[in-house]
Amino acid sequence: MDSAADKTFFSARKWLEYAYRYARALRLSPYGLVGVMLARMSALTPPNVVAQLTPHDMPMTLNVNVALVGPTGSGKGRTMGQARHLMPSPPLCMLEEVKPKTGESIPAKFVAKVPATDGDGKPIKGEYMDKVMTDRCLLLMPEVVSLKAAMSRQGSIILPTLLESFSNEPLGDDTKGKQFQIKLPPYAYRLAAVVGVQPNNAGVLFDEAQTGLAGRFAYMPSVDTDAPSRRPEPPTGMFPYDPCRIPEGNGLDALAALLKYGSLDNMPQNGPDAREGYPLTIISFPSAATEYADHMQRLGVLGQATALDAHRVELVARFAALLALMDYRLEVSREDWDLSMLFMDVSDRIRAECMEQSRRSAVDVQAEQISVKRDAEEQADRSVAERAKTRLLDLLDTLDPAREGVPFKTLKLRLSKPQQRVCEDVLEDLYKGGLVDRREGPRGGDVYSLSLN
Repeated sequence: MDSAADKTFFSARKWLEYAYRYARALRLSPYGLVGVMLARMSALTPPNVVAQLTPHDMPMTLNVNVALVGPTGSGKGRTMGQARHLMPSPPLCMLEEVKPKTGESIPAKFVAKVPATDGDGKPIKGEYMDKVMTDRCLLLMPEVVSLKAAMSRQGSIILPTLLESFSNEPLGDDTKGKQFQIKLPPYAYRLAAVVGVQPNNAGVLFDEAQTGLAGRFAYMPSVDTDAPSRRPEPPTGMFPYDPCRIPEGNGLDALAALLKYGSLDNMPQNGPDAREGYPLTIISFPSAATEYADHMQRLGVLGQATALDAHRVELVARFAALLALMDYRLEVSREDWDLSMLFMDVSDRIRAECMEQSRRSAVDVQAEQISVKRDAEEQADRSVAERAKTRLLDLLDTLDPAREGVPFKTLKLRLSKPQQRVCEDVLEDLYKGGLVDRREGPRGGDVYSLSLN
């Protein structure tokens, strides 16, 4: 292990140590693999499992976003695949893994609109009902340019979808026709995302810093700068993970009832659709977490939190909760919290490096554009000068066959405006080159004629 912090992190849990050795054996980044695995744990966990950071806060979703940062060929796609191999979905789990092209397609993964039917099973014209497809979804985008393309589409809602899902806000659109109206209330969906980010293209995230998008991601390296020259042996045995011990969800019927009423608060107190039919499983936190949350919230209300760090406490809390869930616990320990802080310290470092590389890349692009523009301008100037040269020689030959001399003003007026701007310089070059003669005219000023030599 490479530093004291790295040793502390990867030796804290059997599964972390296994992931470290596995990543090294497969020439992957250990932190990158763990980051994707935690995102996958988030996606596998039902949406009714939430975090209660302080008694004053609303229960928090465990939705997380992870950016895998590294150049092309650093193994971002392989890391996603190996995380899936180590952490398969449990039986009957309805986890959907998707590569979204539009924001509109994401809510449709959770709920489909189907024609409503009457008591005889006949479709009711113009009426539609919700059919729950899943409550868990993992967005996988190996290249951030795919996210950029989706965001660039006219009317795209993928940016607000990523922002809203992180904050556990309602997803979907209820402004379209009935057959397209999908509205997912809070606690009805689990949505995690993994995005591969090349530093040169990281502006897709950082250009949206003021919206809070960049601050809603944890940043893990897909490179391993300390990879040993000799490939290590992989760990023996199975990865210590039991998918069947993931907390159970409330079931599709309970979820359908939540969708029907639009929020937990709107569900009735009694009856088949009662609020108690959709209970929240709450993960608790130690006092250290509460104190840190209070500190960060105070900075926020004082206006001293940066856009990039405004959601740091939520990220720390969520990854701490996921670390607890990996050990099949619903209580975050002090060690979970400390490990999550170390994890986010890595994220802060990688984010800073990514931002700097992105900035340098943007500067290089601008410099190249300026250089190309200058080259083009110089080329254009040379082209205008050459045309002016040819034009002036033709004029002197046509207007002054006797070689008596043509005034400068007369020559200049016969040129185009671009050629007029370089006329004096071109005549000077022709004179120095011996192609034209120059002398004082009878009325003052210079006159020019073709050289007699």
